[in-house]
Amino acid sequence: MSGWTEEGLARAWRALARQEAGEDWRFVHLTGIGALSVEAGCHFPLGREALIVSFPGSWSVNPARLPEGKGFDVSNIEGQLVFAGKTAIALVRRPEGSPDIFAIMVVDILRTLEAAAENASRDVMDAFLERVREWQAFMARTHRPLSSDAQIGLFGELWLLNLLTDTPLGAGALDCWQGPLRAAQDFHVRGGAIEVKSTVRTGSFLARINSIEQLDGDRAPIFLCAFRFEENTDGASLAGLVSKLREKFELAGVQRGFEALLMVMGYLDEHAALYGRTLTLKDARAIHAEGGMPRLTRAALPAAIRSAAYVLDLDALEVPTIGLSELINEFGLD
Repeated sequence: MSGWTEEGLARAWRALARQEAGEDWRFVHLTGIGALSVEAGCHFPLGREALIVSFPGSWSVNPARLPEGKGFDVSNIEGQLVFAGKTAIALVRRPEGSPDIFAIMVVDILRTLEAAAENASRDVMDAFLERVREWQAFMARTHRPLSSDAQIGLFGELWLLNLLTDTPLGAGALDCWQGPLRAAQDFHVRGGAIEVKSTVRTGSFLARINSIEQLDGDRAPIFLCAFRFEENTDGASLAGLVSKLREKFELAGVQRGFEALLMVMGYLDEHAALYGRTLTLKDARAIHAEGGMPRLTRAALPAAIRSAAYVLDLDALEVPTIGLSELINEFGLD
């Protein structure tokens, strides 16, 4: 299922979009995940895209347990032969919901289901509904201009994304950008990962590590990439960097996916005039999260500690660092 993409889902939905004989629903099977069955669907009369996850066994679902919010509806499907003997829960895009955001959300939820199905200690239904609630919260939030820190954080991620597009990955680098989809790290590159931290502040480089898994996950190698930017009239702005990447991804035919990820990150063109501060890269270094690098690791923590966030002073670390070209080489992208 990991190979599914937003464009692949869009093709499936387009194939379902023609209503026949007054039917309310049309479905096509996508995959099985453990005991679950996953279908793409189209709900008429409006032809709205849907994802249907059916669980084994037929049982009544309390509507109060299903999440509510903007962008898409969550409902229990009944009376459809294809789901006989099963409990089918549908996510259906609302007319005002963005199709691109909905497709990205569906891919993310399917990946969450895969991970939960592989974890014997996790209830798949609970994991599914928890992720849906997180997306409902995102859809419902008011999109204000990005804060100064959020701008710098996004600028750093886009800086690395632009760098990766100049490697053999090309436009495929967009698939590596997993931060908007709530992955533990900002980029998943082949089997490894890169977490990006950026600052324009002088003094100590303080990086907030948002979870234990950010520097101690299943992927290998994991690098923490630290960017220090400074204001410079000859530099690039956030709006300018977005425009540069749009051109690259448009040529490759994947601009829609890029636009949706920008929206998830809170970047809207209506605020672009506020993102004109120009920056240049003053310093870049990458630190391999291994060995003696100070960090929290799951193996060293008591089992009762379920989660944690902490702050690293990157300037105080007494561990080797590498430059960007060496970082690229570490992932075999030279």
